Amino acid sequence: MKKFFSMMFLAAVAAISFTACGGGDAAGDGSGTETVDAPKYNSEYFDDVMFAEGGEFVGLNLGDSRSDVKGKLPESAFDDETDSYLYYYWDLNGNQYWLDLYFDEAGKLNSIDGYVYFYDADNNYDEAAAKAFYTDMRDAFTAKYGAEEEEVDEDFVYTYWYFDNKDVEVGLDGGEVYWYMYSYEESEI
Repeated sequence: MKKFFSMMFLAAVAAISFTACGGGDAAGDGSGTETVDAPKYNSEYFDDVMFAEGGEFVGLNLGDSRSDVKGKLPESAFDDETDSYLYYYWDLNGNQYWLDLYFDEAGKLNSIDGYVYFYDADNNYDEAAAKAFYTDMRDAFTAKYGAEEEEVDEDFVYTYWYFDNKDVEVGLDGGEVYWYMYSYEESEI
């Protein structure tokens, strides 16, 4: 009997060691590899828009210089500029994504405005895609800025955050999902 328990103990230790060292088949497909669940988003476009982490939005911070902003965004998306704006554009599988960046008189980033339009050529919109993308954006902003109350109207829905030095909002208006961050800080000249 003592020999039986010793064998059971060794078998249990071997099984624990095998699993702990990655020898298990967590994937269940005989590959001996573990699968890790990728983040699950409601929208297929969320990763395309949120391509970088940090900052107020995709690594951009209110107060960044024009050259810093240009260095953080892909040149391929650059669309146009004026003395006080930079415009970026992406095509998301037929949906238009615009990022408008405003700079104050001192050349510091003052406002980040983003829009994704889920309209087709006939001006019809994909309500499910727009809602899914809005939900992901709202959740991302809530994770960053804390919980806020969502305002719901018949035609639109939005969530906003007011701080001493900036306003932040994300909303859904028909087939348009929008977000903005606007700074109230005075530039130091």
